[in-house]
Formats: sequence, C-alpha cells, structure tokens
Amino acid sequence: MITKPIKRTFIYSILTILILLTYRHTTNKMSSKTLLNLKKPVVVIGSGLAGLTASNRLVSKYNIPVVLLDKASSMGGNSIKASSGINGAGTITQEHLQVRDSPELFLEDTIKSAKGSGVQPLMYKLTKDSKSAIAWLQDEFDLKLDLLARLGGHSQPRTHRSSGKLPPGYEIISKLSSKLKDLQKENPKLVDIKLNSKVVDVALNDKGAVSSVKYVDEQGSEHDLETSNVVFASGGFGFSKEMLNKYAPHLINLPTTNGQQTTGDGQILLENLGAKMIDMSQIQVHPTGFIDPKNRDNNWKFLAAEALRGLGGILLNPLTGKRFVNELTTRDEVTAAIQKQCDKYNNITLLVMSEKVYENYKNNMDFYISQNLIKKTTIGQMVQDFKLPITENEIINDLQTFSSSDFIDPFGRSSIINTFGDNLKEESTVYVGEVTPVVHFTMGGAQINEKSQVIGNDGTALAPGLYAAGEVSGGVHGSNRLGGSSLLECVVFGRTAADNIASLF
Repeated sequence: MITKPIKRTFIYSILTILILLTYRHTTNKMSSKTLLNLKKPVVVIGSGLAGLTASNRLVSKYNIPVVLLDKASSMGGNSIKASSGINGAGTITQEHLQVRDSPELFLEDTIKSAKGSGVQPLMYKLTKDSKSAIAWLQDEFDLKLDLLARLGGHSQPRTHRSSGKLPPGYEIISKLSSKLKDLQKENPKLVDIKLNSKVVDVALNDKGAVSSVKYVDEQGSEHDLETSNVVFASGGFGFSKEMLNKYAPHLINLPTTNGQQTTGDGQILLENLGAKMIDMSQIQVHPTGFIDPKNRDNNWKFLAAEALRGLGGILLNPLTGKRFVNELTTRDEVTAAIQKQCDKYNNITLLVMSEKVYENYKNNMDFYISQNLIKKTTIGQMVQDFKLPITENEIINDLQTFSSSDFIDPFGRSSIINTFGDNLKEESTVYVGEVTPVVHFTMGGAQINEKSQVIGNDGTALAPGLYAAGEVSGGVHGSNRLGGSSLLECVVFGRTAADNIASLF
C-alpha cells in the first residue's frame, strides 16, 4: 500500500517532468522561430533619419540583421539638410535652461497647426515620445542637443540643436550613419548597406504577409531579398513635378528645397500594395528659401532655417520697408502673407537679423554668408541696396521699437521680436537675405498606426511585416507641420517600427 506522502511526491515528480518537457518543447519552438527569422534580415528602404534610426535600433538593441537600401549614392536623404533642429518636450535640456514645457503643450500646438487634418493618436504619440527620442539621441550617439529655439507655431522653445559647429541635421545623420557603418565593420552579416539600389517591388505571400523585396543595383541588375519585415523610410515627393501636378497643381511652379531623390517612390509602391493614402494634397510651402544672387532663377533653393526667425529675425516687405506678418505664426500663414503682400516683388521678402542673432546662430550664419545667401551690411547700405521706400531713420526707429520689452506687436508676435538694441545708427550692422516661399515637405503618405504599421483601405494593418516611418507616411502632421517635427517624426516612428518588429522575433 502506497502511503499518502509517497503518492504525493510521485505525483509532483510526474508533474515536474511534464512541465520541463513542455518548457523544453516551447523553448525549442521559440528558438526555431527566432533562428528562422534571423535568416531573413529586416529590409529598411531609405537612409535618412527614419531609416538610420530603425536600422541602428534593430542592430544595436536587438541584434537583428538589417539590409539598408537607398537609391542615392550617399546616405542622409533630406534629413541631412535640416537646419533648425529636432523638437522635444520635457527634456533635460529644457530643464537645464528653465523652459517649462510638456508633451501636453506640444500636443496642443501640433493639433492647432494640423488644422483639422491628420490622425490625432499619431500626434499624441509624436509628442509623448519626444522626450525619450531626444534622450536616446543624447545617450546612444553622444549628441549634445543643448541649445533651444522657438519656431513658428510653438508655445515654448523646444527645437533642439547642439552648440558645436555642425548644423543639426548633418550632425545627427553623421552620428547615426557612422555608428551603423561601425556596426557593419564589426559584423558584416548583421548590417548590409546597399547604396545605388532602387527598390522596385515588395511582394506579399499567399497569406498577405511580406515575403520579399526586389531592387535594381547601379549596373541595372535585379535582385530579390527574402524578408518578413520591411520598413519604408523613403521620404516624400516634393521634387517630383509629376506628383505635385497630381496632388497640388497650384504649387508646380514654385521652387523646392528637396533633393532630386525625393520623388515619392515609396508612396507609389505602398499605394499599389493597397495602403490607405492620407492628406496627399497637404504639401507644406516653407516661407523662407534663400534667393542665390548668382542664380536667382534656380528651381532648387537652400532653406533659410526657421531658427533665424525664431532667434529674432524679422521679415520686411521690399515694397514698403515695413514688417507685415507675425514671423512666428505657422508656416502656411507666413507664406500666405508673403504671397499677398509681396506679389509685386516676385514673392520675395527680406529677412533681416541683428548681431545677437548672429552670435546665437554663428556657425549656420557663417555658412550662409560664405554662400552669399546672407550679406553682412549696415542699415544705411541695406536701404540703398534694396531701394527701400523708407528713410534710414524710419528703419532705425522701427528696429528699436521692435526691440523694446514693452512693445505690443500689432501682428501678434508674443515674444520680443528682436534684440537690435536702442543705440542704432546708419552704420550699425545688420544681416540680410532675400527669401521666397518654397515647396518643402509633403505631409501626406501611407497612413500608419501607433505601431508604425502601414494601414490598408479597410482601416486595419495592411500586411504583417509592413512598416513606414518619416515623410513617406501620413497622418502625423495634418495640414501643416511644425518646424522641428520632421526629424522628431523620423526618430519616434523609426524606433517604434524597430521595437515592434523585435517583439515578433
């Protein structure tokens, strides 16, 4: 007869064996799945900030292999040109500089700027994750991001840049691309960077999931990559006259700040796959692209960073010599004012800055000056050079009035407009550039959800393994993007795509 203690021990032993066998079987299944997935790298399309963010995150944090494809011959896309900085609310930098900001305030500004378009849950995620996005760049890539500017449409200074010599877009791209190249050297099987490689198709299997990517190399040869996950990070379509004519024909004759690679390839592929395209006609015209005195009719314009206005620059109408708009309202409103007030001057206005602006933005200003886009001059010489219908004394009085701490701006600019001081003379130094509205950013694209998954026309995730981040996607900005939110969008949704892909491995 078996005693109760012995019987109980026997039952426990049997149960323990069954649990261990079940655990081993499950672990083996999980290991097999992981090994299967690891044989198929994640394909990232585009090497701007969104693509570099997703790639670095996948490799560094999760040890997941990546193939990075870009049709261009160098990395960076349009992100490398960003000159004002990247937004963040509630960051360490803001705390150090005693700026009271929050994701809630940032969200309010974003929704107001979007003007009823876009997808508010995406805006919520953008602003909520902005603090961690800035911290990630600072901690993982040793980026200072220790200076702030307040750009148009923002209620607080929250656009971060570093105090070094490099413009923010170039600095951030340099850090992330260098890190990825180092990872490639350490383990070529984990990182494969293929430039001059244009993606021409993404295939889905009979279950509707991602199965492969087809691309053409610089010799014209086609290649197929097996993969279960693709991150579209291919940018916008602001350089494509064909797509501008399709979605916003009234903008087709405007110059652009976009590189020639910005032709909407990703949007076309995603739409063909069945993605829900949103806000495609919402194309941002930036109010200030520099006129190059040596090539005034060039269709491509160098962007006059919004930080120039955020740090104190003002806009003068060449036809009157007077201000005519709140320089820190949203980009669409500044653009509309220029096109209305300066139409008889080919929509060109004067961007005028003080010595204080130069001191606060010296490295960028020096670059603009070296390219003859900004001229260091005097108040008297500015009046003569641009044949302003106003006297030097009137200009001086205006500039001093704008600098007064008790000045109430009739255009509604809430911060002190400039710091020209109260001791101005005709010989006082000013910095002047001619600027005009330019096609800058396409808010529309393939709609995504909070996991960076591409959404289909039925409102659900289109296909397992299909993600998008950055300008190729739509819904994050609505009708008008806030300055500094394009780089942020790339980091927030690039990281999100990587994190959600990793959760399936």
